[in-house]
Amino acid sequence: MTTRAQVEQNLRLISRAWGRKQSGYVFFPYIDRQAQTDSGLRKKGFHEGPAFRWPQDREKIVDYALEHTHHDLYWSTSLFEYPMRREDVAMDEHSLWADLDAVDPHTLDSYPPTIAWESSPGRYQALWVAGSGDFQGASWPGNENQRMTYLIGADASGWDSVQLLRMPGWTNHKPEYKGPDGKYPVGKMLWSDGPLYHPGDFSDLPEVAGVSGQLTDALESDIDAVDRLQTIARVRLKMTRRAREMLTAREVSGDRSGQLWYLIRALADVGCSVAEIVAIVRETVWNKFSGRSDELRRLILESSKAIAQRSEATTTKLESEADEEDRKPPQRLGHLLANIKRPRYIIDRILTEGSCGFIAGEPKCYKSWVGLDMALSVSTGAPFLGTFRIENPGPVLYIQEEDPPPTIKSRSGKIWSSKATDKLELVPDSNDILWLPPEREGEFDPQVNAYIQQGVVVSDEAWQLWLDETLTKGMDGEAYKLVIIDTLMMTAGDVEETRAQEMTTKIFKPLKVLARKHNVALQVIHHMGKADRARAGQRMLGSVANHAWSEDSIYLSRSGLSDIRMELESKTSPGGLFRIGNLNNLRWEPELTPWRKEDDPTPSEGQNQRSPGQRKASTVRHSPNGVIVKMIDEAGPAGLTTSQVAEALKVSRSTAHKRLAKLLDEESITREMMENGSNRWLRK
Repeated sequence: MTTRAQVEQNLRLISRAWGRKQSGYVFFPYIDRQAQTDSGLRKKGFHEGPAFRWPQDREKIVDYALEHTHHDLYWSTSLFEYPMRREDVAMDEHSLWADLDAVDPHTLDSYPPTIAWESSPGRYQALWVAGSGDFQGASWPGNENQRMTYLIGADASGWDSVQLLRMPGWTNHKPEYKGPDGKYPVGKMLWSDGPLYHPGDFSDLPEVAGVSGQLTDALESDIDAVDRLQTIARVRLKMTRRAREMLTAREVSGDRSGQLWYLIRALADVGCSVAEIVAIVRETVWNKFSGRSDELRRLILESSKAIAQRSEATTTKLESEADEEDRKPPQRLGHLLANIKRPRYIIDRILTEGSCGFIAGEPKCYKSWVGLDMALSVSTGAPFLGTFRIENPGPVLYIQEEDPPPTIKSRSGKIWSSKATDKLELVPDSNDILWLPPEREGEFDPQVNAYIQQGVVVSDEAWQLWLDETLTKGMDGEAYKLVIIDTLMMTAGDVEETRAQEMTTKIFKPLKVLARKHNVALQVIHHMGKADRARAGQRMLGSVANHAWSEDSIYLSRSGLSDIRMELESKTSPGGLFRIGNLNNLRWEPELTPWRKEDDPTPSEGQNQRSPGQRKASTVRHSPNGVIVKMIDEAGPAGLTTSQVAEALKVSRSTAHKRLAKLLDEESITREMMENGSNRWLRK
């Protein structure tokens, strides 16, 4: 009969596997063999039992064990941080263990166990106990515990963090062990005074091929499947300002461990799962485990801790803090403006740091050419359009959603040839000046990061977060000076461009916040109509919010058959008018001259006269849906379907149909019914 003293003695021995000072949860599952026999089901008799807090529940464990002397009793080889026997919350190991099966521990001369016992006749189990410290990560795939198990030929499935071993000195109730007298064998202790070990003692254990340091496939797949930007977009408004800023921080400040824990807790408190938290924080500068073989394991453990501590109260408190942080008190105007510096030019008289604006123009006015010239000029320091000095060159982010790569390649080749100019450079550690001839600059490798036809949607929060992260990283560690987005129509997404509030809330305000945050100039390529307005910016297609958002912009229109009229509009510089000529050449060599009064077009006689009911020709171009008319024009006799228009504009089919119906009412387009019942839209 098992006595209390025997249970207490066995508990003292097995607890050496948990460490002398470590506190956590342990489990003592049991199997009711009679229930298995009666049901015929093996899993029927298994009972996980309660989680016990060690060492506080020592007496409860003894009482529990004595209640189950007629069952097969097992114990968990690991301590767990929370009341769940799961590998992602297993604590540091203080021993190795093995279910030796038929391997006699007396034969293990190279690594004699510290503690060994016979669990049933001819079957053994053993522990290799740490003399000091712990064997961190020993039970992870490919580490010491699996390597020891495979080396000595023990049970190949008995090495993981959630492993159970038989209680030493316990009766084995398996039916096959029942003796002729109806009794069952009792396990016995072999020894408990074997050598103690240190982590380095197991360095010579052979590696296990193919599994070193791997996570379980399921959890690793869950992490890889997380769309981290979509996840951040879902929860960011519930997070505090501090947590939101930490997500895109470039440098570490303060206690890295404390900051990482704060960010993990913030993500847990707003409802993120373990996989989502790991996917997010592993890409931040706070990931102190980056580069380590156990990186994901450590992040999983920390994330599991945070989720276990999550409560409705902490979630409510966090959301309240986020609201309070976003409402700053007002400041005295004099103090607020005291240290504000004058805007710094990137391009002389054209573009300032942190500003937003458009390169907008009528069809076939070289909008994209001018935008690409600006990108290559800022990245190289060569004059913009061959005229305007680059005051502050640097990396450029070029987002192109309208033109395909072959078009960009052809266009870039023509523009680049005009940027390969002579340059002067200071020789390091001397006062000499080095001349760089054009040949040194001929290779096409500008300081431009391009993103071509990747489906960027600037109204989507996930893409806004992508842009935020991209600007945070910079190019090769250097901050971007300029972002070019070509075009607004192709990147706007499912928004109604004629609604000022929608455009401002979903596009213009977020983009301006990013421009200010990263001190980067942002230029958007956009379309404009031909209607007569006092200011060129008012002719842009879409909402009046477009012009209100603009700070440094370039507006292009036709002046005759070949030249372009360029109007500069800025909130920080006087602006100006220029004529761009010499455009139709094999090379891109635009010639700029100031616009003169006599260059203004003279209306031809009868130009402004039209019969009653006749619409002004430019009205269609100027309408918010003028781009659709232009696309249908270019499609020719084939016309366009509603789906094709929706795909081109990156809007829903319903939104496209509404715009097409409006143009049909205005008699700008006509409609034909196709054999399959869908509509084909043609130019009237």
